[in-house]
Amino acid sequence: MRLKPTRREGMILLNVLLVLAVASVAVLIMVSTQDIEVQRSTRLRDAAQASAYARAGELSAVTTLRRDALVAAGTDNLSEPWAQLGQQDIAVPGGRFALAIEDEQARFNLNAMKTGESAPITLFQSIGATLNIDPASMIRIASVVRVAGPLTDDGLIVAAGVPRADLDTLRPWVAILPEDATINLNTVGLPLLSLMTGDAEIARKLIEVRARNGLLTPADLATEGAPTLAGTGFTSNHYRVITTVTVGDVTQALDSRIARIRRDRTVDVVVTGRRRTAG
Repeated sequence: MRLKPTRREGMILLNVLLVLAVASVAVLIMVSTQDIEVQRSTRLRDAAQASAYARAGELSAVTTLRRDALVAAGTDNLSEPWAQLGQQDIAVPGGRFALAIEDEQARFNLNAMKTGESAPITLFQSIGATLNIDPASMIRIASVVRVAGPLTDDGLIVAAGVPRADLDTLRPWVAILPEDATINLNTVGLPLLSLMTGDAEIARKLIEVRARNGLLTPADLATEGAPTLAGTGFTSNHYRVITTVTVGDVTQALDSRIARIRRDRTVDVVVTGRRRTAG
C-alpha cells in the first residue's frame, strides 16, 4: 500500500529542488565568468602582441631612415630602401601585418605661406582651384598661417571656420610641417608637379626621367626646360608611417610621424607624433 506524502516531506522535497536550482545557477555563473575572464585575457594578450608588432614596424622605419640619411645624404627618392619598406598584409605569428610609409614632403607645406612670399601662396591658390574648394576657405587657411603660423596642426584652421570637408579634400595635397620643409622633387606626384611647373608636359617628362633613373637632379630640370622651382629640394626629413596589425580578434593601427634631424656626421630620427586606433 503506497502512503501519501506528508506536507512536511513535500516541503523538504521542494527545498531540495530549490537548492539544486540555485546551485545550478551558481555553477552556470561561475562557468560564464571564467569564460569571460578567459576571453578578456586572450584579448589582452592579443592586444599586447599587436602593439608589439606595431612598435616593431615603427622601429624598422626609424632604423631604415637613419641608415638612409647616413649612406645617401644627398637624395631621398622612391627607389631607396625606405620607400620599399612598406609591407602589404603579410602573415606574422598569430595574425597579419601591414606597413605603409609616405614622404610628407611630397606635398605642399602650408607653413611655406608664413613668409608672405607670392610663390607659395600662388601655388596654394592653384591647388584650391584644381580641387574646386571654396576660395573663402583657401583665404581663411592662408590668413591663419600668416597670422598664427607656423602651425603644428589644423586646430586653428578649423576654429577659423574652414569646413572639415575642405581639409579632407586638401589632405592628399598639403601637409603641416616646419617652415624649412621644402617639396621633394624626387617624391612629389604628377598632379602637384604639374601645378608647380605650370606645364603638364614638362612635369610628365620629369616624372619619366625620375622613373627611369630612380631620381631627379638639377641637371634634369635644366634639360627638360623646367622653370626655377622655389621651395623645392631633393631630400626629405619628414615621414608618416602607418602600421596595421591584426592578432586574433584584435586590430590595431599605429600612425607615427617621424622626423630626421641631420647634424655633422650624425643623424637623429625621432617620433614627433603617435596616434593609435583599435578595432
